[in-house]
Amino acid sequence: MFTVGVEAQFKAWHSIPLPDGTKEPEHEHFWAIEAEVCGEAPDNDGVLINFALLRSHLEDVTATLNETVLNEADYFREKFPSAENVAVYIFDRLEPTLPKNVRIKNIKVGEQVGCWAIYSKE
Repeated sequence: MFTVGVEAQFKAWHSIPLPDGTKEPEHEHFWAIEAEVCGEAPDNDGVLINFALLRSHLEDVTATLNETVLNEADYFREKFPSAENVAVYIFDRLEPTLPKNVRIKNIKVGEQVGCWAIYSKE
């Protein structure tokens, strides 16, 4: 099994519920995204997926969130834009762009240094 990963970033604002039942003030993050994909065998050139192609697909997905208030996006109207839900959003939109022999191992979403969520279907 081979694993390949790329990173991307975007800037967006969000607000999520606090444990005391209140909602935190809307605030900005520079979201750091890591996408790891995996597959059994590389192609004839020894490449599972081209880094530039994978990064381009990931950046296409994150571009839809860049410079937005995540709470206002249709996807997040029914679920809060937590790091966990942002990871699912990215996973679900990146997955269909991949070649048949490549699957997403996980998506890691960091809101700030030392704070992240990782989503995988396994």
